[in-house]
Amino acid sequence: MGVVRNILGVSCCTFLSRLSGLLRDVLIFSSLGTGELNSAFLLAFTIPNLFRRLLGEGALNSALIPIFSDEYHRHGREQAFILLNKVLSRLICVLAGIIVIGLIFLVGGIFYEHTSERWRVCFVLSAILLPYMFFICLTAVLSAILNVFDKFLLAASNSILLNVSMILAVVVSIYWGESACVYGLCLGVLIGGALQMASLWIGLKQYGWRFRFDRGSSGRINEFQRLFFPGVIGAATVQVNIAVSRLLAYFVSSSAVSVLYLANRLTELPMGILVIAVMTVIFPRLSNFEARGEKALLRVEFGRGIFMILVIILPATVGLLALDRTILDLLFHWGQFGVQDMDRVLPVLRIFIFSLPFYALSTHFIRGYHSKKDTIRPMIFSFINCATNIICTIGFMFYFEAVGIALANLLSVIFQMFLLYMGLNRRYEEFRIPILTVKFFKVLAVSLLMGAIVVGLDRVSAIYFFGKMRDMVSLSINVPLGIVIYFGLLYSLLGQKNLNELKPLITRLVKKLRKN
Repeated sequence: MGVVRNILGVSCCTFLSRLSGLLRDVLIFSSLGTGELNSAFLLAFTIPNLFRRLLGEGALNSALIPIFSDEYHRHGREQAFILLNKVLSRLICVLAGIIVIGLIFLVGGIFYEHTSERWRVCFVLSAILLPYMFFICLTAVLSAILNVFDKFLLAASNSILLNVSMILAVVVSIYWGESACVYGLCLGVLIGGALQMASLWIGLKQYGWRFRFDRGSSGRINEFQRLFFPGVIGAATVQVNIAVSRLLAYFVSSSAVSVLYLANRLTELPMGILVIAVMTVIFPRLSNFEARGEKALLRVEFGRGIFMILVIILPATVGLLALDRTILDLLFHWGQFGVQDMDRVLPVLRIFIFSLPFYALSTHFIRGYHSKKDTIRPMIFSFINCATNIICTIGFMFYFEAVGIALANLLSVIFQMFLLYMGLNRRYEEFRIPILTVKFFKVLAVSLLMGAIVVGLDRVSAIYFFGKMRDMVSLSINVPLGIVIYFGLLYSLLGQKNLNELKPLITRLVKKLRKN
């Protein structure tokens, strides 16, 4: 299966996943608004997701995929699965311990007499959702292993199960009021998480994998641990950074967590459509080229990743800034989500949109380090990023509340991207690839021109249409037209010669599609 076909397949599945996630959030915010119950649920939901990114994705997968891939190519599938079982056995023990300790602290907080009602609700919801950590962490590891076998679709579409489960929970429970809706959501999360893990477990068994609890040691496990622990410290820094931001937001106001979450979710959509798909497909290939010692191909693949990300994320950023109010009004201005909620979310959303290119490139640069089995430097840069973000957050939040927290995130990610890029350039010759090239400025110019046209058409639609009809007309015209204008202008500026690096991939894609 070719790279472009994998990327397109993952993109379609991830788009459906993001779309179902968007529908889930629309239902949640229309039922609960940005009030206290919603903020309590979202803060409680942060805890298992924190450990998912810490132990299920992030450092664990970045350490496991290169070693698993190397073991698979050198010694075959059976030995690779033995390594996987050793890793999973250790992960299960760690997760069980964290869940037990977490429940003890949360139950203590619930029954502590001086705990306010607002925090007591948050502790109760956190205790209910904590077991979801077990399902989602194992799901993330199994997804990564399937990706090594070039089976991206099952893993990419897996989160749809969680979204559907939560959607059904909202639809069923909202008739009994907001409190029932929140607890129904928690049940939907647990059911969805179990279904996610079960589907991937069955999918991997088709390749001959059988889980056996194995705490034994080996040379590969020792190598994995040497890579994992520095990486997990760096990942912990990032995730603690996120958790601290949301905790501070919960202290600032009852709506700040909901506002930050919604703004972040809307900016995740373009990241999910193609950017995450590009990195999901590119990273295993980087690891494979590094394992085989093919430095020239490693450089080409890394540069291709940068180019693809810029081609996708720059127009997405400009387009979202041009249509942010229209999108927010159409999707979320329903039920309990009113005009005041719109005014709270919009400035935060614009800051998050502007940060998209920096997040995308930072993630790609980190994958470059991890393909070289270098987890120390990303860890150091994560410490710096965390410190920068916390300092800026404390400095801004008391004056600007959620807007200040978003601004702190933006400044810290720009600084982190700069450090990651400079470190790659100095350390690894094959990664010395400039970003601010003529092609970059052409892509930026085309994106800005497309954005100006979209803004003009959006204002014209406001003359003839009103309310939701105006939003639907504007988006139905501007989104496809913007895409056509962007790629048409991009092709005319870059030309066939400058797009040669994508031509072989597109050719292989067309041939395989014809065969199928």
